[in-house]
Amino acid sequence: MKIELNEIKIQPEHPIFKYKPIKNLLNKRNSSQQKPIVLKHKNYYLLYSGEKIYRNAKNKNKSKIDCNIKENIKDIQSINLSEIYFSGLKTPTKIAKDFIKFRKTNNISQQELSRRTGITPGTIHHYESLIKKLSPTLLRSLDDGKLTFKEARCIADIDNFELQNEIAEPFISGEISSVYVEKIIGNIKKNPKTPLEKILNSVINGKDIKPTRKNELETVKEEIKNLSIEEKILHFSIELDSVKEEEIPEYRRLRVISTLKILDSKIKSTLNHMNSTFIENTKVYSNSK
Repeated sequence: MKIELNEIKIQPEHPIFKYKPIKNLLNKRNSSQQKPIVLKHKNYYLLYSGEKIYRNAKNKNKSKIDCNIKENIKDIQSINLSEIYFSGLKTPTKIAKDFIKFRKTNNISQQELSRRTGITPGTIHHYESLIKKLSPTLLRSLDDGKLTFKEARCIADIDNFELQNEIAEPFISGEISSVYVEKIIGNIKKNPKTPLEKILNSVINGKDIKPTRKNELETVKEEIKNLSIEEKILHFSIELDSVKEEEIPEYRRLRVISTLKILDSKIKSTLNHMNSTFIENTKVYSNSK
C-alpha cells in the first residue's frame, strides 16, 4: 500500500538513532531490500524497516512510498540487524561480526538469517568469510572505504595475505578500476607463477597471457591418465576427504549433498557390477573344470 511520507515516522528504537550512516556507504546500492514495514499508530505510521528507502524518497521529494502494513512486530532484533546492513550504519567488518554473533546466539544457519533479515544468503556468506579470509590490513581499508566490497570479496579468494596486499595496492590507489578485479583474480589462479605485474598489464590491455610452459592442470590430467584404475580411485578418495576441510556456504550445501548422493549411488552400482561379474566368472571357471 502506498503511504504519504508525511504520515510516516521512524520508530524511536530504530538503529538510525543509535548509529550514524557510514559516509562511504551512503550511496551503497541495496536493490534487494524489501518494502518498508510500518505499524499503524494513532493517526500515523511507525516505520520499522526500510529506513534507507524512506530517506531516499524524501531526498528525491517523493510524496509516497509502497509499504507493508503490519498489525504487530514479532522479530525486532532481526529487523534491526537488517536495517543496520541496508542503511549502512556500521562498517562491513562490524556487520560481518554482527552476523556471526547473531547466528551463534540464536543457533541459526545463514539461510535462516537470510529469511529473517531479507539479506541474501550469498551476501551473508561473503561478509562472514571476509573476517576469516581477508588480510587484517585490507579489512581496515574496506572499512575506510579505500577498498570496495566487490574488490575485497574477490581478493579474499587468494590465500596469501602478502599477495592479497600486493593485489589490492592499485585498487586502493585508484590506478585500476574494480571492473577488472574478477578477471585479475581469475588469471592469478590460472597462472600462479606468472608475475603480478604481467597479469595486471594483460588484463588492462586485453591481452591473453601466453603460457611459457604446459599448463599445470593439463600436466596433472596427463599424470592421472597414466595411473592405474586403483590409483585413480585412491586419488579421488583423497580429493573427497578434502571436502571436509572446505568451507562450503550454506546456500550451496544442498547441491553438494545431492551430488554426493549421486556419487554414492554410482559407487554402489559399480560395486554390484563388480561383484556380479566376479560371481559369473567364478561360475564359468568352475563349470570349465
